[in-house]
Amino acid sequence: MEHFILFEGNEHDSLLPLTYLRPVGECRVGMRSIKEKWEDELKAQAYYLTQSYLQPLYPLPDNHNCTLYINASFLPDPALLEMVHGLEEQMVLLCDDRPVAFKSHPEIRELDLLHAQLKNYRGKQIQAKSIRYPEDILNLDQEEFEAEYLKISRGRTSNTPDPSVRLRGEAFYIGNQVEIYDAVLNASNGPIFIDDHVEIMEGAVIRGPAYVGQSSKIHVGSKIYANTYLGPECRIGGEVKRTNIFGYSNKGHDGFLGDSVLGMWCNLGADTNNSNLKNTYGLVSLFDIATNQFRTTNRQFLGMILGDHTMSVINTSFNTGTVTGIFCNVLNKTPDRFIPSFRWGDEMDYRVDKAVEIARIAMDRRGIQMSDAYEQVIRTLAGK
Repeated sequence: MEHFILFEGNEHDSLLPLTYLRPVGECRVGMRSIKEKWEDELKAQAYYLTQSYLQPLYPLPDNHNCTLYINASFLPDPALLEMVHGLEEQMVLLCDDRPVAFKSHPEIRELDLLHAQLKNYRGKQIQAKSIRYPEDILNLDQEEFEAEYLKISRGRTSNTPDPSVRLRGEAFYIGNQVEIYDAVLNASNGPIFIDDHVEIMEGAVIRGPAYVGQSSKIHVGSKIYANTYLGPECRIGGEVKRTNIFGYSNKGHDGFLGDSVLGMWCNLGADTNNSNLKNTYGLVSLFDIATNQFRTTNRQFLGMILGDHTMSVINTSFNTGTVTGIFCNVLNKTPDRFIPSFRWGDEMDYRVDKAVEIARIAMDRRGIQMSDAYEQVIRTLAGK
C-alpha cells in the first residue's frame, strides 16, 4: 500500500474552531498530528477527503487509486491497526456507530458519496480512541506523547546539554542544534523531548511529560509544567500548564496559560491570563460552535480553546472555558466566554482584507508565504 485516505465525519464540526482552517487529521495530539501518526504506522502517504472549501488546500491526486479509508478523528493503536489490516470488502468498522475505517474500490472523491456508500456496508462495532471535541485533545495528550516518546527516541542518541543545565530523571531527548544554558529539566514524572533548533533561555524550568517543537523559543524564567506540548515555532514565556499549542504561536510574556488548546498563529499580549478552574470546582462547560449552545464537559480543569489567528491585548483575563473563533482580535480585557470568528473587539466585524493582510505579515515573520489557496479559504469562511 502506497497511499490511503483520511476522511471526515461530523467530528469536523464538533472540533470547531480548531478545524476551520485544517482537516481533522492535522490536529496535533501529543507530539504529532493524527496524519503523521497514521503515516508512521502504515508506512504510506495519507491524503485528505475533507470539506469542499478546504479540499483545494489539500488536493487529492488524479486517480489516487486508494482503497483504504480511515476516519481522521481516530488515533492508531495496536488493536485498531490489526483490525484495519484485517478489513474485508463491504465491511466498515464502527465505534458508537461512527465510521472508523473501510476499504473501497473504485476510489471515492466526495464526502457525501462516501457516507452514502457506507449505508450499504456491513458494520462491525469496535472500541477505539478518537478526538470528538476540542477537550479530547487534552484528555489524550499524555498517553499519546509518552507512546510517541518511546517510539521516536528509540534508536536515537540524545545530545548532551551544556553542564550548566540541571537534569533530574532519565527520560530526556535533546535534538540537534539546541541552545540551552542554565535551565532545569525535570523528567522525574515523565519524559521531556526537545526537538531540533530549540532555544531554551536561562532560568527556564520544564517538568515532564513535555514536548518543545522545532525552532521554538522558551524565554527567560519560563515555567513549563507537565503535559505541555508545543508545536513548531512557538515563543513561550511566563507559566504554561497542561496545554497543547499546534504551532507558530506566541505567548512570549508573563501570565498564566493552562488546560488550553491553541491553534496556529495566535498571539497573547503581555500578562494575558486564563482561568482553568471554576470557583465552584464544578465541571466546565464549553460553547459548541456546531450546535450554537454550551455543553457540559467532563473536565474540572479547562481553560480556553483559541482558533487560529486569534490575538489578545495586554492584561487580558480569559474566563474558564472560553472559546474563540478564528481571526479574533480580543480588545476587551474580560471577554465573553464565546467570541465568534472575524471579530475585532466586542462588536465590530474584522474586515477580511485586514485579516488577510495581518495573517500574511505574521506568516512572513516565520518565513512562510501565504498561498492563494489559503487566502481563498479565509475569504470563504469570512463570507459565511
